[in-house]
Amino acid sequence: METLPNDKRFLGVIRTLSDRVANQIAAGEVVERPASVIKELVENSLDAECGSVTVSFRNGGKSLIEIVDDGGGMSRHDALLAFDRHATSKIESVDDLKSVSTLGFRGEALPSIASVSRFTLTTCRHGSSTGVEVVMEGGKLKEAKDAPPIHGTCATVRDLFFNTPARRKFLRSESVESAHAQEAVTRQALSRPDVAFKLVKDGKTVIDAPSDLTENAFQKRISALFGRASMDELAKIEFETAGMRVDGFISRPGVNRASREAQYVFINGRFVRDRIIHAAILDGYRSLMPKGRHPLVFLRLTIPPERVDVNVSPTKTEVRFVDGRSVRSLVSGGIFRALSMVEGGGSKDSFAQAEVPLKADTWGKPATQTWHDRVNRSFAEPSASYAEPPAIEQKPFANEEQENNAETPQQTLSHFDSAISGNFMPVGQVFKSFLVLEDGERMLILDQHTAHERVLYERFTLKYREGNADAQELLFPVEIELSGRDAEFLKKSLDDFKKLGFYLDEFGIDTFILRAVPVLLAGEDHKSVILDILDGVARLESGFSFDVIAENAINIMACRGAVKAGDVLNREEIESLVTQLKKCVLPYTCPHGRPVTLSIDKDDLLKGFLRK
Repeated sequence: METLPNDKRFLGVIRTLSDRVANQIAAGEVVERPASVIKELVENSLDAECGSVTVSFRNGGKSLIEIVDDGGGMSRHDALLAFDRHATSKIESVDDLKSVSTLGFRGEALPSIASVSRFTLTTCRHGSSTGVEVVMEGGKLKEAKDAPPIHGTCATVRDLFFNTPARRKFLRSESVESAHAQEAVTRQALSRPDVAFKLVKDGKTVIDAPSDLTENAFQKRISALFGRASMDELAKIEFETAGMRVDGFISRPGVNRASREAQYVFINGRFVRDRIIHAAILDGYRSLMPKGRHPLVFLRLTIPPERVDVNVSPTKTEVRFVDGRSVRSLVSGGIFRALSMVEGGGSKDSFAQAEVPLKADTWGKPATQTWHDRVNRSFAEPSASYAEPPAIEQKPFANEEQENNAETPQQTLSHFDSAISGNFMPVGQVFKSFLVLEDGERMLILDQHTAHERVLYERFTLKYREGNADAQELLFPVEIELSGRDAEFLKKSLDDFKKLGFYLDEFGIDTFILRAVPVLLAGEDHKSVILDILDGVARLESGFSFDVIAENAINIMACRGAVKAGDVLNREEIESLVTQLKKCVLPYTCPHGRPVTLSIDKDDLLKGFLRK
């Protein structure tokens, strides 16, 4: 066997890491933020066969996280051993990894969390007269002593990342971390309706979902977390194939969101994010879901443990299937079958109405308006003329227009680079989508939707900046029930929403009443606009001002309020739209960057026809 030279340069190059260092490295994979701690500890509680879990945190989980359960508890020996790396009660051999049926099995959570926090574990084995309290600080055992017997386990995590300031500074604002923490509890609560869940945030109870063992337990848990009204938007799904089963609830045709935030998929009780399942969901909704929109799904997949590998990543949210094609067929087939039954069952009348009757406004229009009424009115209003361009910060927002733009290969377009003159002449409309103008020595082709979208965008922005958005009272106020996270944000932002033209009042813990909406959104589905705005808030990852949200909201409202492809415009309406566009600060593109107008010079036409 070859030996290393007797040289000090070769000594100590490779070494065995200490347990403390190894645990902190593992913590970097397992503990991303306070929500990760909550996820791991709640999974341990569920594996301990608890009947209830109470989660409490303060300051977004940065200063305090406490998980209390009534599970089986641990003896003194087990409580100490649990802080060793890869110490677990859930697997014994390599063969066990081929058929994992528990949530936490890698034996990394407790030592990893303890290595970057001040951790106190108080527990008592069921039936024992004496409990134990183990105190860890930065991965070191500080104290282990007898404690009064409790029914279950209490895990308290203080000062997360106190000894790794580089990690702590990467945490987001308190509100963002709180949202992630609440989402972590929501996912776990959805996965186990048979277990009671309670969430206390900064001393205030925001989730209180009792256990339910009835047949409709999953449905009741969704209602408890997302509001009873949410169930009206969902259809039941039940499907079996190839020894696998999917059940749960999916959104009915016509109900969708701007993001995938409201998609919850569980495999054998474990929340997962998987590209195969996401593709299957899109397959199931093919031709029923507008591009760039996403359905609501609450799916529970039951798959034999030996046919799914959950040991792909330390966080255990990614999985690998033995037969991904069968899983895709299970999900897409189940969705297609469920939606086909809804369509064929004549239950369309139960869908939420997309149009809300309005009181007659100052223009004397009928209560329910057509697009033609809306176009005439919005074109007739004073234009939004600016002294300077809007100063609202631009942020990505995944709505339909933007996603379509991102997915379509960019074309080389000859869009105009100068203002439309005052001598333009409307020629007509082609394909019920594009307006043709003669303007001096060139022909202009306008996309009527993007042109009107730009007009509305600048008008909305100006009204918002001035704080006097025109609002119109609804004849029948709309009740909006939200998740706890969205409701908490909306309560703090009611005055800001008024600046956009939305007048909302609190009506219970997580319910609001929409009493007035922006004038230019007459006839639109106002509830879905509010939900789309809140979806955008959920995706913001750092501290932000309401101006960022307003920018997203204005984009949505401009898109919804603008004329669509297929709407027929007469000569007067074309002239009115172009006049409004001329007065815009940036008339060249829609708010998403797509060109409004294409220009063809007269000389190019003559050359094309070989006349020059």
